Amino acid sequence: MNVSDAIFDPELGYTGFTVQRTTYSRQNGASVPSNETMSAAGTIHPGTPEMIQLLPEEERHEEFIAIYTDFPLSLGENDGGETYTTPDRITWQDKTWRVVKVRDWSAFNYYQCLAVRVTD
Repeated sequence: MNVSDAIFDPELGYTGFTVQRTTYSRQNGASVPSNETMSAAGTIHPGTPEMIQLLPEEERHEEFIAIYTDFPLSLGENDGGETYTTPDRITWQDKTWRVVKVRDWSAFNYYQCLAVRVTD
């Protein structure tokens, strides 16, 4: 079975979502954000009690989702240089979610990501 077939199957929860990726760069001693908004798609389901163990301890919220997609979501990058990227934020069903775990299965053409609800 091709995993891509399942990821893009409407009967299994295939849906579109928006990804916001924010990169900060140092300019004149201040951090200046640059936002990039992208469209992506995949299968999204509520997180299960078993999956909560995969979350970092400080991110174990009651409300989280599992995302299966071929879009390379990011936990952010910070190499100590002049720029850094924050974890991706997902907008789906009028709610915002922050990516906290990425399992790279790109060898099989997909990523499994866990995201917690952001309440601002």
